[in-house]
Amino acid sequence: MRLSEWFTSGDPCKRFDTHERLFEGLRKLDTAAILCLQVRAMPSVKKVVAGYGLPADKSDEIINSATLVFLQKIGSGAYQFQGHAPMTYFIEIAKRQALMATRSLKKAVVPLDSLPDTADPDHADQLSRQDDAETVRLLLNKLGHPCADVIRLHHVDGYSDEEVVSQQLTKYSTPDSLKMKRSDCMKKLVQLATEWKTSRNT
Repeated sequence: MRLSEWFTSGDPCKRFDTHERLFEGLRKLDTAAILCLQVRAMPSVKKVVAGYGLPADKSDEIINSATLVFLQKIGSGAYQFQGHAPMTYFIEIAKRQALMATRSLKKAVVPLDSLPDTADPDHADQLSRQDDAETVRLLLNKLGHPCADVIRLHHVDGYSDEEVVSQQLTKYSTPDSLKMKRSDCMKKLVQLATEWKTSRNT
C-alpha cells in the first residue's frame, strides 16, 4: 500500500497549523501528525529521490525509513523543538536515507552539497545515526522473521533486490514481490517503534 492510500481526502494537517503543534503531535506519536509530516514531505522527498537517480517508487520507502529515524530522535531527545520547522530536519534525514539507498543499488552517488539545501544549518550537527543503531537492531529483532531479514538485507547489508532474488536469500522469487514485502515490513517497523517508544514512557 502506498502512502497516498493511508488516508482519505481529509486533511491530516488540520490540527497542526504551527511548527510547535506538529512537533508536539510527533512527540506524542499522534498518527495524524505522522501522516501530516509524510504528506508535506513527499514532494521534497520525490525531488531528493530523483536527484539521486533512484527509482520513483523508492519515495515511499525513503519516507517510511526517515520517519522511523525521526521518531527515534524525538523520543531520545536528540531532536528538540527550537522554533524551526520539523520538516527541514526530516528532509535532511530523508536525504541520508536516499544516500544509503544509492549505495545499496551500487549507483553513482550525488554529493549532498549538490542537492537543494532544504534543512536548517543549525540542525546539521544533530544528524548522526550512531545513537540509533542499537535501537534499530533491537526493533528488528522484535519484528522477527521474515521482515527483519528483508529489511536487514537491503538497508543494513546493502544487497539490491536483484541480488537477494538471484542468490535466493529470501523466499521471494521476484524483485517486485520482495519490494512489496519490504514496504509492508517498513510500515510494521514504524508501528513497532511507536509502540516501543510509548512503552518506555509509561
